[in-house]
Amino acid sequence: MKITLVKQLNGQFKLAYDSDFEQAKKIKTGEFYEFSYSKPRNYMFHKKFFALVELVYQNQEVYTNKDDLREDLTIDAGFYRITTNLQGNEVKKAHSISFAQMDEIQFNEFYNRFIDAVVRWLKIDKQDLIDNIQQYF
Repeated sequence: MKITLVKQLNGQFKLAYDSDFEQAKKIKTGEFYEFSYSKPRNYMFHKKFFALVELVYQNQEVYTNKDDLREDLTIDAGFYRITTNLQGNEVKKAHSISFAQMDEIQFNEFYNRFIDAVVRWLKIDKQDLIDNIQQYF
């Protein structure tokens, strides 16, 4: 079951949408439940990330494929898993950044570390990069 809650100033949680009311009725009064939380992804922030990738791609001469660039910078940002190929060698594979795989909190951390990876690789000023990205939004 999935419901969306909003934390109020008094520290209590309130249902965010009327549609959540039917789901919440299934929760029995007086019983204990454990909840985990995630912050839904912001689509505009997702678009901002791809504007960053485009900006980096247009200002480099190493990569001929934008997806390869994004994958390598994702790995450099520390978002990868290690697997073994058919020859028995360890290979780093970039984590998925899909909406299903990362909530907003995780994506924000990823985005900031991705920017740091770009700054290291291109040897540019971080604030200049951030200012340039802001022009897209």
